[in-house]
Amino acid sequence: MHLPICFVLTTGLLISGHAALAQAERVVNKFEHGTRTNSQPTGSWEYFEEAGQLALRMNYDSSRISYRRPDTARYELRIGDTWQLVHPTRPPGLLGSRAGRREALQKALRYPIDALQQQKQGDVLLSYVVQPNGHTTDYTVVSSPLPACTQEVWRVFNQLPDHWIPAIYQGQARAARFYLLVHFSMKLARSAADLAPALPNHASSGPFTDVVEVTAVGVERSGRR
Repeated sequence: MHLPICFVLTTGLLISGHAALAQAERVVNKFEHGTRTNSQPTGSWEYFEEAGQLALRMNYDSSRISYRRPDTARYELRIGDTWQLVHPTRPPGLLGSRAGRREALQKALRYPIDALQQQKQGDVLLSYVVQPNGHTTDYTVVSSPLPACTQEVWRVFNQLPDHWIPAIYQGQARAARFYLLVHFSMKLARSAADLAPALPNHASSGPFTDVVEVTAVGVERSGRR
């Protein structure tokens, strides 16, 4: 009489075990290597920059950083009531790959229709603050060619993961200011080569500024004779 009950319980455990195994996912791409369990990073993860350099190695089980690429740049930190450009003891940075973040922005951003119709080009400069708790606040649009461009940048920016390594200076966690510069531009295609997707240009990206380009390509049509 007990066999059916035991069989049901055993089957239930097996199904549960298979479901747990199915939720573990290995992630390997040019910007990150690691494992997600139940959609959360677990174990050791490695994050890379554009040229394949290791930028960060993080163990999510122990919450410890075992490697971080050396960084001697100065950052804008809030010291008391003022912002100062200093060399922090521990630089602030993304808990992940900034190169991967820029590529995600590049792929997701679209040239707004309003801007195309008005032939508007220019830069959207967004500033934000990485707080001592590792999350961003105080988003400020410094400049923009058109509200539609601002809305597009914010639409994509708001979808990005928001996990950061806060700065440490003089023994304390400090707020740090970062910038995102999105350049909207238009060009006219005169050959098949001009129609090829443009490679992301991040040459101007600095330690606290990410630069992304969004280009709309028009096709020149010749009139019939």
